[in-house]
Amino acid sequence: MRFLVVAVLLMAFVPLPATGQGRVPAAQVYETTLTIDTYPYAGFLETRHSDAYNIDYLWLDRPAYEASNPQPAPQDYTGVVLENDWLRLTFLPELGGRLYGITDKTTGEELLYQNPVIKPTPWGPDKEPDLQLWWLAAGGVEWCLPVDEHGFEWAVPWGYETEVTAEGARITLWDSKAGDRIRAEITVFLPADQAAFQLKPWLVNPTPSPVTFKFWHNAMLAPGAPNTVGPDLRFVLPVDEVTVHSSGNFNAGDVLSWPEHGGVDYSRLGNWDKWLGFFARPGAAEDWTGVYDGALGRGLARVFPGQGIRGVKGFGFGWASPLDSNLWTDDGSTYVEFHGGPSPTFWDSITLEQNQTLGWTETWLPLRDLPALSWANEKMAIGLQAEDGVLHLGLLSSRQRTATVQIWRKADCTLLWEEEEMDLPPGAATLRDAPGLGAGPEELLVAAFSGDEFLAATDEQVCWPPRSSVEPLPPESGPSFWVHWSGTDMGGGIAGYDVQVRDGDVDAPWVDWQVNTTLITGQFRGWPGHTYTFRSRARDAAGNVEDWPAGPWEDTFTTVVQLPERLFLPLVLR
Repeated sequence: MRFLVVAVLLMAFVPLPATGQGRVPAAQVYETTLTIDTYPYAGFLETRHSDAYNIDYLWLDRPAYEASNPQPAPQDYTGVVLENDWLRLTFLPELGGRLYGITDKTTGEELLYQNPVIKPTPWGPDKEPDLQLWWLAAGGVEWCLPVDEHGFEWAVPWGYETEVTAEGARITLWDSKAGDRIRAEITVFLPADQAAFQLKPWLVNPTPSPVTFKFWHNAMLAPGAPNTVGPDLRFVLPVDEVTVHSSGNFNAGDVLSWPEHGGVDYSRLGNWDKWLGFFARPGAAEDWTGVYDGALGRGLARVFPGQGIRGVKGFGFGWASPLDSNLWTDDGSTYVEFHGGPSPTFWDSITLEQNQTLGWTETWLPLRDLPALSWANEKMAIGLQAEDGVLHLGLLSSRQRTATVQIWRKADCTLLWEEEEMDLPPGAATLRDAPGLGAGPEELLVAAFSGDEFLAATDEQVCWPPRSSVEPLPPESGPSFWVHWSGTDMGGGIAGYDVQVRDGDVDAPWVDWQVNTTLITGQFRGWPGHTYTFRSRARDAAGNVEDWPAGPWEDTFTTVVQLPERLFLPLVLR
């Protein structure tokens, strides 16, 4: 397979804080030609129609195809590339508009599986009476509409348009613009300043009637080793149970405890016997999930709105007794699948009423060099691993950040470890070792902040207090003046404020002025010639109370001055 850049189309630059390289990151879009060995299946296709969805689909005359003794031959495909300083995203509009490549430019490694041959497999949708099973395991990320098992549109051309702005590069792909069928648009946005990207599916029912259908995206992943997976690859699902979809060892519908069932850790691919497909049960419990190979230090975190997009499905071909790779490729390469969608399982559907749409935004964060994948959001991923009394901590940020990172013991909210001004470069793991904490990852809470911005916390428990301050006052005020204060809480919300006042210098006592108030402003009256200093603290709904400011001048003050007396003159009328 070869890659040839044909034409550079668009490029944009966006100003950023200094990165140490003397330049600002760039986002660009260009086209390329990919030559991939392809079996001659196209000559054996017929276009047929699904009355249920009013959508055409491709029907393969498999007996005739097999009888022809098919052999692959090189075929050129047009690739559309979004690229910034950290990532290269490659799309194949001719093959279902799939996202074909996620390349880490720092290492040159590819995260997605890319089949060296485009070859019909014996799997695929079977929702039409005459539909013989077939599907192209071409690799990448495909968009599966309107049925499960990959949908109808993975082998047809999709339309697309691209855009580059100061913020980054964008591609929007669509299967159809027709007004008489369910349709999908997929927008992928690559920010100029991030080692992550956003995926935005948009499902549209432009018809005058309700349409019941299914939609999933399916990522075929091979992180780390070139175009294959290793035994230490893990499906990271923060759930307690999964439902079996299909398996060589279990029955469809079986419920397995997760990650360990029957003494076997099924999150680790190397512990599997035969193939296994499974759904998070009863759906995504949190708004993130991922795949990570701890031995190779490579993987992907997917962050999504878990309240409405609950579907998570994993699939692997097995390990001890895997399926024969000749079913989908010619070189023994392999991969795992990671699906996401708005339905909990393939057995569930969604309905859009007439002229109704459904859309959402996900963040996909490529990972490398973390000790594990323990937690993720759209800003960063965190990995924790304990070994010989040492906690190995890793943080990987989507963009350049400087953060305060804390480790708390969850049982009693004791702060065990803290580092301020930690540098978090985009897409690269920042690693620290914390010995002697006396607790394992499941007993700890890691939190990260950047100033007043909450970045991450590996548990819903809130151990850190809110932050507040009194707004600066003018050096001099009249006897009556307004004092304003405010705060931020990175957890359960601010429940109230205490505000104290000091009359005099730093040796004067503090006196309560406002106690547990929900107000953020108050009028104060003082005496001329007196200097008044104010300080605040906040408490949150979880019961955490902020400390009073530690320094003598971490507050705000003003001196009351005597206003000039008014001079009244007699009114003289002429």
